[in-house]
Amino acid sequence: MRIYDPSMNYVYHHRPFAGGLGAALYVGIGSATAIQYRRSKILNGCDFLCWGSEIDFGAASVQKTTYVETIKSPTAQFSYTIPAAYYGQEIYFQVRTHEGDIENESIYRPQALQTDGSGNGVNEIRGSGRFLRVEKRDGGTLRFRFVYDSVRDGLQPSQFVITKTAGPGSVDPVAVTHTGKRSYELDVPSLTDATAYTFQLTAENGSTTAVLDTTTATADSAGPPAVSSLTAEGC
Repeated sequence: MRIYDPSMNYVYHHRPFAGGLGAALYVGIGSATAIQYRRSKILNGCDFLCWGSEIDFGAASVQKTTYVETIKSPTAQFSYTIPAAYYGQEIYFQVRTHEGDIENESIYRPQALQTDGSGNGVNEIRGSGRFLRVEKRDGGTLRFRFVYDSVRDGLQPSQFVITKTAGPGSVDPVAVTHTGKRSYELDVPSLTDATAYTFQLTAENGSTTAVLDTTTATADSAGPPAVSSLTAEGC
């Protein structure tokens, strides 16, 4: 049963999500927020649009992004050609499933793809990382503890490398494999005593690299001092 208000005007729209299980592909340029889920003036679950003095349907209203491709089960993938106007830009994609006139808001958050001037995807490591602290060890060794926060977009690193960028002598880079964990540690041994060095943390996947962080530390051949005493304190 539907109840109509005679003081309101109604415009019925088509039913793009009628029928069985399907999915729609949405595309936005420059930001994930370029993909709008729902026109704010359409009531949730309604199959009509209403307007009148009670509802501002002017220039300030938010338009729902139109899908660029749609499929129905059992088809399981989209075929979409990137328009030339999008070349060289960051493109966001989102897939939403639908069935029986109801569309899900999203099956997951938008995923980004950076394109070059020819429309090809650009390999990028888009996660972020930072040094947490540097600890002195015996024999001029410095232990670096750092974290890496992964994202779904772009390439995943295959390894992390710490390289000396300033300081005396030759220091070999040290690396650790990216195992999917967030926290890692690496030791850089045999550094000159009481000398400042600058180190760079890099994520790598083949020839694709991303500088994550830099830090300065001073080596100490004696390492940290030994514990001389312990004092118990009440809680």
